[in-house]
Amino acid sequence: MRRRLAAAPVAVLGVLLVACQPVGPSATPGGAGSGIDASPSADALSTLGPPPSPTPPDETTPVILDPTLLDYLPESINGIDVTESLDEATQAISNPGLGKIASAMDAGVAVDTGSGDLVYAWVVRLRPDRLSDDIYRQWRDSYDEGACGGASDGGGVVGRAEATIDDRTVYITSCTQGLRTYHVWLKDEGILISASALGDGKFGEVLMDNLRVPS
Repeated sequence: MRRRLAAAPVAVLGVLLVACQPVGPSATPGGAGSGIDASPSADALSTLGPPPSPTPPDETTPVILDPTLLDYLPESINGIDVTESLDEATQAISNPGLGKIASAMDAGVAVDTGSGDLVYAWVVRLRPDRLSDDIYRQWRDSYDEGACGGASDGGGVVGRAEATIDDRTVYITSCTQGLRTYHVWLKDEGILISASALGDGKFGEVLMDNLRVPS
């Protein structure tokens, strides 16, 4: 994945990798002049609460990588293909915090290296009855902390909002550096999608407006 992003502006690369890794530390990819600290909180998922009921033995299985989950994302955004981000997905599923709510996940990314517009999205298959409204809020806060907390000038969240996109409630957080995060819980499908986006092309809104959800 990082090879495909090598041509992107340095600052865009740094912000993308902050957004890509809300659950664990990594080497800072931007270089000395990037102005971006790409090392979010190592405990970004550790604040998720306990399961609402005793954990049955079959829920101790590890989170698996499932490329079919990318079928929920649009095939392209403004003419830019959405492709699997295998490196970051593999890193994410290795974090035990994700297994508290997820049985499978994958990650997709679309990057316009000319304009700097990008979106990165996690698609998570939820374990039955593991995501409550409260844990969903904790998830959003943890993801946003990882995505918004990496700027060298202090980072952080500058605004939160809810929007109805394609008849679904989408939670949108604005960060410094122009980054935004997006969260939607597809309850009937047992799917959680969280995305980070940057640029005037509004790739995050386009992604959320074109999800491929079975009718």
